[in-house]
Amino acid sequence: MDTAKNKKILVVDDDENLRTVLVDKLSISGFDAEGAKDGLEGLTKALAMHPDMVLLDGMMPKLTGWEVLEKLRQDVWGKDVNVIMLTAVDQADNVAKAMESGSCQYLVKTNYSLDEVVNKIKKMFAGK
Repeated sequence: MDTAKNKKILVVDDDENLRTVLVDKLSISGFDAEGAKDGLEGLTKALAMHPDMVLLDGMMPKLTGWEVLEKLRQDVWGKDVNVIMLTAVDQADNVAKAMESGSCQYLVKTNYSLDEVVNKIKKMFAGK
């Protein structure tokens, strides 16, 4: 079974290069992937398109990933959406914060290759 088929993923990251590469890699892997350049655009797109998963950077302009996650969890649809915090910050208090906010995964960018991120996403969908 193709776990990527018809799954929409929103990549919210202010790093244009990483965002583009992630969207491309997810698209090549069969996902319907789209990007957002900052937290505000990410929140707006997420609430409009209702993706199956949101990949959120922690530190972004306009709204941080934490603020986006908090606002998503206040929405009827957003309270249950799969979220992966994909951030450069590797601190225990941030991991705890992500889990308390209802994030499904907390990944430190430097610890994972693009293939590993895509495989984690596929596994999350396969488990549903």
